Amino acid sequence: MSKIIKIIAFVIMMAVLVWGGYKIFFQKEKKEETEVIKAEEKNDPKETETKKEASLPVTLLRIKRGDLPLRLPISATADVWEKATIKAEVDGTVQKIHYPIGAQVEKGRELIKIDDSEIKLAVERAEAARLQGFSKYLVSESINAQEEEQLTAKDKKNLENLKDKYLKAKKDFEKGKISEAQLDKATEAYEEAMVYAGILREEIRKAQEGFSDANIALKQAKLNLKRTSIKSPFPGTISDIMISTGEKLTTGQELLKIVNLQSLYLKGFALESEVKHLKKGISVRIKFDSFPDRYFHGRIESISPEIDPENKTITIFVDVDNKENLILPGMHAEIDVEYQVFKNVLKVPRNAIITRQRPLIFIVNEADRIALWEYVEVGEKNDENQIIIKGLNNGVKEGDLVVIEGHLTLAHQSKVKILDIVDQE
Repeated sequence: MSKIIKIIAFVIMMAVLVWGGYKIFFQKEKKEETEVIKAEEKNDPKETETKKEASLPVTLLRIKRGDLPLRLPISATADVWEKATIKAEVDGTVQKIHYPIGAQVEKGRELIKIDDSEIKLAVERAEAARLQGFSKYLVSESINAQEEEQLTAKDKKNLENLKDKYLKAKKDFEKGKISEAQLDKATEAYEEAMVYAGILREEIRKAQEGFSDANIALKQAKLNLKRTSIKSPFPGTISDIMISTGEKLTTGQELLKIVNLQSLYLKGFALESEVKHLKKGISVRIKFDSFPDRYFHGRIESISPEIDPENKTITIFVDVDNKENLILPGMHAEIDVEYQVFKNVLKVPRNAIITRQRPLIFIVNEADRIALWEYVEVGEKNDENQIIIKGLNNGVKEGDLVVIEGHLTLAHQSKVKILDIVDQE
């Protein structure tokens, strides 16, 4: 009896477990299935599609007629025509450096002053030697003073002939018709005749008494004194200073570097095959790596007459406005050479054109906000825009609103939400 009770209790317990499992698992599945069905009913496909179409955000552009330039891209580097490394022309000690690196200076401004004490003494010595030589010349001249001998007609004629030969030889030498030795021979003959005629008597006497050499030495001393003041050769900016105050200098030592940023130009290299598009005076558009969001403008100033035989490139030089001193030597730039311009054409941004078997654009009716596709025949293009020759459905005209953003997923007659309308540049 006890065994039968145990069996009945076990069967009842198993039945309870089975019923509980059914309630937990099967009814939960049914509930989830019901919720899915309700969710699908709630998100009706037609209603969802309508809402999706109605909420498609787009940006529009109002089409205008304008010019479309064709541009040739050329890589270039900035440099300056006026730049100098200034060196010492005399020995001495640096007394003062007037400007730091980066300072802008005018032409003729003193940049560095070298101590001139010793050179001033040299000028005084040279002046004394000159006076001594001049006094000797005056004494000699007073002792040997004599009446100038009258030249005979024959002597005068001979002197005139030698002068004519000298002047002719000088012209022939300048034209490359005679050698330097032939010119020297004609010069010596003419000078010899003048000496005998007494015409160079004063010059010879000064040279004999040392006055001429003393005069030259004085001029050299004064020139050295002038060289103790280092001045700017042109208006520019100091880019480097290689000395310090109190430093001993030697002739030829590098002192500083200066560049004129207003003489800046671009040096570019075009392919041999692109020469046909290049011409002096053509306008160019320039973008520097340092200023990626800004365009500069210039023109082709000159073109090299030679092709590099190794690289098959030709060098062009571009004049660019650098009034703000933003562009520095060594900067890399990309030049767009406007070699041809299509005037007064209908154009749209290149990203407005998509291809679905054929090129098309989406035109939006602003009143009902419906996007309609328009197959188009396109023409020339540059980096930004492309010419629309004509529309193949209803046509494209100036003033139409074309989709430039949000059109990749658009379909014909899609409803759109206009985020913005921009004007074409």
